[in-house]
Amino acid sequence: MPNPEETKPAQAVRNLPSEQIATALAVVIAPHLPLMEKLGEVKTVQRNTLQPLMSPGVPEHTAGAGLMAPVPTQIPVSSPPRGNPQQAKEGQLATATQDGYVRVKIRVEKGQLSVIDIKQVPGPLAIPSAVIRGYTYEVLLDEQQIALGSVPDVGVRRSFANRDVHGPEGKHHFAALPTFEFFARIPKGHVSTANLPKINIVLHNVHEAPDRLTTLTPLQKQSGVNTVEVGRLSGIKLEQLPPAIRPHLEQILKETDEL
Repeated sequence: MPNPEETKPAQAVRNLPSEQIATALAVVIAPHLPLMEKLGEVKTVQRNTLQPLMSPGVPEHTAGAGLMAPVPTQIPVSSPPRGNPQQAKEGQLATATQDGYVRVKIRVEKGQLSVIDIKQVPGPLAIPSAVIRGYTYEVLLDEQQIALGSVPDVGVRRSFANRDVHGPEGKHHFAALPTFEFFARIPKGHVSTANLPKINIVLHNVHEAPDRLTTLTPLQKQSGVNTVEVGRLSGIKLEQLPPAIRPHLEQILKETDEL
């Protein structure tokens, strides 16, 4: 049986002083390292001559311009806001309406596109610089792209995998829907009586596209884009719209035609 004293790990003996003395010599724990230089005889520090030296002592307190103003003894009570804070100011709603966009709800049925709802939305509308794989719509006016957007989650039914069912039936798969709906957003300034017959809403199935689109030409004419046209709505005809949404479009046309 081994001796318990021999199995103990070796311990380094440090001759530490029994009391604290200000003038005592430094305790050397690692004798293989160089000793610290004495105070006032440091020669190994390399000073950067490009940096200014710190001034000795504590800087004096001065009443400079950067100090905060004294805290007032009495805090004034703010008056409550006048009117309805939730209501837009006069002239603000008109600006938002002019800079808004028209949200058109499109129904796709066996490749045929039709308008089923129209609403105007305040706020700006930006054309994205890229599209992803799947369904993408674009709005063309005189063969120039005025709106673009990806709608990859429409027109398909997804099923989850079932591990209890063997074979292809239990795998995760997709099924294309013959009828579905999506929203197309068009800048309101382009929706006018003169432009309605020239507006084309095109639905694409994008297979490949670059990380960034550089032109406003139709998608099928852009370099690096591989897409298949699913359907096209050539012109928006007021008389062919459902009677319930015609007043909404007539109000939009009344505002844009006056600009």
